[in-house]
Amino acid sequence: MVACMVVGLSACANTIKKPELPKPVAGGMRFALLAPEAKQVSLAGSFNGWAGEAIKMKMSDGTGLWSVDVPLREGEYTFMYLVDGKRWVTPPLAEDFVTDGFGQTNGIVIVH
Repeated sequence: MVACMVVGLSACANTIKKPELPKPVAGGMRFALLAPEAKQVSLAGSFNGWAGEAIKMKMSDGTGLWSVDVPLREGEYTFMYLVDGKRWVTPPLAEDFVTDGFGQTNGIVIVH
């Protein structure tokens, strides 16, 4: 934020990211998580048997926004993010949420 004050807030507008719903892209869905402190982020859900390390996400341009496009068929899926291989993170935004029976809240994404 110090850099923003020096050069003006408009210079930082492009680097501030907001949480987004998973959104349709060609061939699947795009999942994104803002986690600037993370060294790695993975996506896990009912679509991949909750394999926490299977779908690795990439950070875009050092902004702290991690994303991945996943090919998914029509249906309803639960998902969460795995940060640094040990911390499960409930999606900040999803179409709906459900508790998983293990004390966590999963996001729900519906593919049409």
